[in-house]
Amino acid sequence: MFTVTITLERTKYENYIKSVEPELEYSFGRSEINLNSDASSFYITIKSPDVSSMRASLSSISRVLNVAKKVMEVEKW
Repeated sequence: MFTVTITLERTKYENYIKSVEPELEYSFGRSEINLNSDASSFYITIKSPDVSSMRASLSSISRVLNVAKKVMEVEKW
């Protein structure tokens, strides 16, 4: 089992996380995704049975966050 935790600063990423939170509550393939937070940070924890599923999950999460960022940039325009 492989585990990776992504830590994101709350003040910088709060709007992104709120917009993609439903996406992060589901499993990505064979991986389990958990979203936790405290006063200063968000923690996205991924647990995968193998390297391939970990890589796929990391790629999916980064795509979801990137789309949220681009949508928010268009909104500001």
